[in-house]
Amino acid sequence: MAPSWTIQSLSRGLQLLDLMAEQPEGTTVKWLSAVSGIPLSTCYHLINTLVEAGYVQKDAHRQLYTLSYKVSYLHHQLHMGRALPDDLPTVAHRVARETQETTYVAKWEHQEIVIHHIVEGDQAVKVRSLYVGYRDHAFLHALGKSVLAHLSPKDFRAYYVSHPPEPRTPYSRVEWDALQRERLRTRERGYSLDEEEWATGVCCVGVPIFDYTGGIWGSLAISLPRSRFDRLNPAIINYLQQEARWASSRLGWAQAAQ
Repeated sequence: MAPSWTIQSLSRGLQLLDLMAEQPEGTTVKWLSAVSGIPLSTCYHLINTLVEAGYVQKDAHRQLYTLSYKVSYLHHQLHMGRALPDDLPTVAHRVARETQETTYVAKWEHQEIVIHHIVEGDQAVKVRSLYVGYRDHAFLHALGKSVLAHLSPKDFRAYYVSHPPEPRTPYSRVEWDALQRERLRTRERGYSLDEEEWATGVCCVGVPIFDYTGGIWGSLAISLPRSRFDRLNPAIINYLQQEARWASSRLGWAQAAQ
């Protein structure tokens, strides 16, 4: 049941937009009603409102509805408002080219760990559930672990309280003591590992990026299938750390240049 202070019609309209985003080829109002549980007549009213507002368009020939480019405009404006420093996408593309693995950049902002950039590698493993804007399950993936390892104990606990960890695979470790050990181990060795904790069959290696104050700015990571992770050359980790130091230096971290 929605909180009393929310507007039900708005919540339902946003729910329909989420569902339509999963159907890029278009969908019918009947399908939206069946999946969402919203009565068919209400769905028609909501969709007509979204069409009138310009966020949904109707293919009259196929009788299907799709998201309009007005939604893309919102995404563009959000991206422009939170654009990464120019050097960070450069690093991500360089790492993806050198390692041939999918590369990610995440940023610590407003007490959240948010993925800001993804570059597919030539031999990339497809992790479709990770996307620009993703901010969940940071205790399980390498991007999150690299950031969390460099938070103060107070901030780490606060994040734990506001983001209670939940297991995603049989390999996920979410107990407080286990998370504390992983945090300290990650900080000491200078990189993080996700060994099928976020997704079965997928592993990740992450490294921290620091800003001009020496505080944590975010992280850089690659994902790869278990088979390639098991024979991962240690030189790859050294290379990731080198790229993260370069990125940190571009953000003004003086120690990165030492």
